[in-house]
Amino acid sequence: MWYEALELARYVISECMRRGKPLSNLKLQKILYYVWVNYFRETGRYIFIDDICAWQLGPVIPVVYYEYCSYAGRPISNIYPTGISDQDQLLINSILDKYIDVSASTLVSWTHQSGSAWDCVYKNGEGNKKVIPFQLIISKEVG
Repeated sequence: MWYEALELARYVISECMRRGKPLSNLKLQKILYYVWVNYFRETGRYIFIDDICAWQLGPVIPVVYYEYCSYAGRPISNIYPTGISDQDQLLINSILDKYIDVSASTLVSWTHQSGSAWDCVYKNGEGNKKVIPFQLIISKEVG
């Protein structure tokens, strides 16, 4: 079972608000990417199947980006109801613990590392906005 990326985004936004650490759309994008990677590492399953694309500032889930782009760099300060299972919430929360206090710019630099899945697709702009295949993410990020 997987979730819609927007549903996961709503959960992450809500959880960050509950912790008193609202996040921008940019940081949301990077955290969702790392949730995808770490969830797969822990479970061997995709948490969502929406496209992850190589944009200039790193991996982006377009459907989530366009939902929250009106916030620009401002914090998204909403709390939403969730359909995320209790078990998945525990795992997602443990992943958030690793990334919530990392700045958006640091998360961007991590995703931009040479040889990363983003780097392999983005190719200095040639692959801008192209989909990063899940198998590439798994081979480059999960190990």
